[in-house]
Amino acid sequence: MPVDYTLVVGVDRKHLDQLAMTWPTWYRHKPSLLKHPMIVFYDAAQLKEVEVRTRIRHPNIHCYPWPLGDTTYGGNNADKFSDPQRYKMLAGFVYVPSIYVRTKYWLKIDTDTVATGLDDWIDVEWFKDNPAIVSQRWTFTKPPDQMLKLDKWVEDNKETLTKLYEKEPLNLIPEPGSDRLGHRRIISWCSFFDTSFTKQCALAAKLTCSDFHLPVPSQDGFVWYIAKRLGLGIRTVNMKDRGWEHWSTERNIMKAVMKVL
Repeated sequence: MPVDYTLVVGVDRKHLDQLAMTWPTWYRHKPSLLKHPMIVFYDAAQLKEVEVRTRIRHPNIHCYPWPLGDTTYGGNNADKFSDPQRYKMLAGFVYVPSIYVRTKYWLKIDTDTVATGLDDWIDVEWFKDNPAIVSQRWTFTKPPDQMLKLDKWVEDNKETLTKLYEKEPLNLIPEPGSDRLGHRRIISWCSFFDTSFTKQCALAAKLTCSDFHLPVPSQDGFVWYIAKRLGLGIRTVNMKDRGWEHWSTERNIMKAVMKVL
């Protein structure tokens, strides 16, 4: 049975430009995406809805401004993990789907992801037993203390987060002096999330954080932590084998796009 999902993408000006580069590869090599609703949330401080709609061709696109209110995201820009702009956009991947998605699952694809082929790319076996997350596998977390911060977040809010508090903390301790925590987890550049699970995550954050914030500035770290601590299904797969490539520089993105178009 086909998977019922909504495609969700988040953009500020930089990432709308990036999506304009990669979208033609999605359109050409993954046309099945056009059969599902698409939500684009856009940074309302940088973009207008018309800018999104004129650059992305999708027959069932819905655009929503983000954030939903006068919200400031703190940070000092010392590195990407403390960048307030990054934090703001990542928080959108928790709150926006929880409010607007109406399908069983939603699909997050980052704008620096290139489609290379294989339109029939979704394996329905991934969704056997209704996992909370289906995503690309990954092997570390940065900053290294992020999971310990989430343990403390639950402890500090134990009267509110009762279901999480009833479960054992993950207690994932990095090696002394390491810049990362080595462990099995996900990275979300191409990933499916159960919408009801996302609503749980958004509610937990809403009840314990400032408006539209997360306890840590990481969407995939936050939701992976909750799913792991609750013992929910997490299926890790190789999205590269399913016709997707993820690139980290504009030059490499453009080279990959030119190769497949």
